[in-house]
Amino acid sequence: DGVCVVVGSCADGYRKEFNTFGDVIFADTLTEPAAGGAGCPTQYFWEAFPASASATQRTTYLFTYMGLEPERPSVMDIMEDYWRLLPRYQGVDLDDLTPERVLFGLFTSYKDSPLPVQFDRVMQIGDAG
Repeated sequence: DGVCVVVGSCADGYRKEFNTFGDVIFADTLTEPAAGGAGCPTQYFWEAFPASASATQRTTYLFTYMGLEPERPSVMDIMEDYWRLLPRYQGVDLDDLTPERVLFGLFTSYKDSPLPVQFDRVMQIGDAG
């Protein structure tokens, strides 16, 4: 059993000329301890895309998959890593951004799902698992 933790924001203040594309499952770090070195080793992935409200507004998510061990990082630890790593990932200074929304989510995964697949040729993978 495990969990996918997602944190992110929609913010204004990104440079218009660089806000024309998106990333899906982008990794720019090696596996590293979460919470700036205090947590267990974690691999982070990014998603980002322009928001429709303005040419300088962008939505970014940081997510990771992990087990349910007690030493795993908290959602707050991962959110702190999001703010620490976002400037390097997006090439922006946090002081230049105006957050419109901040979010977090948890998606559980199971070895033996309580919602079994209804068809014998379908396999649930990733967030669907």
